[in-house]
Amino acid sequence: MDAIDRYIQRICESELQAARRALNAVAPDDPEDQPPTREADVAAAEASLGIALPPSYRKLVTTTDPKDKEYGLYWVWVEGLDTYGDDIASYAKRCGGILPRFLIPVLGSDDGDEYCFDTRAADARGEYPIVHFNHAIHDEDSVDFEIVSRNLGEFLLNSLGA
Repeated sequence: MDAIDRYIQRICESELQAARRALNAVAPDDPEDQPPTREADVAAAEASLGIALPPSYRKLVTTTDPKDKEYGLYWVWVEGLDTYGDDIASYAKRCGGILPRFLIPVLGSDDGDEYCFDTRAADARGEYPIVHFNHAIHDEDSVDFEIVSRNLGEFLLNSLGA
């Protein structure tokens, strides 16, 4: 089982689901699950970004509810869907001139740093490593970044302490 599959399995556990929904400021009496993002919506985000998103990210957004996502994770924009935060394509465009063009922000931290897909280094499956963009030391001309995980699934599993 891939790391992203293990992560998705974990976030569907009721205790963890309740904790994630609280972090994402979902009202406890909001019983309605939102439909997963469609492939067409992912394709639109990819067209906007000008690059393919990794399979782990595609799987996450097309099979889960954004209410259960990692706090700070950028989702794919879908009309009428509350993503509980920024959408990945619009946020990446707003970061133009701040982040190097080869980084796609996937998760923002409260301290202003970003965790990004490094699109220079796709593996054979199309997965990008996750790198840390430290806003205090990096800028749009930076080329060296700390790799924090080989892919999104591992990064998200680590966030759960797995």
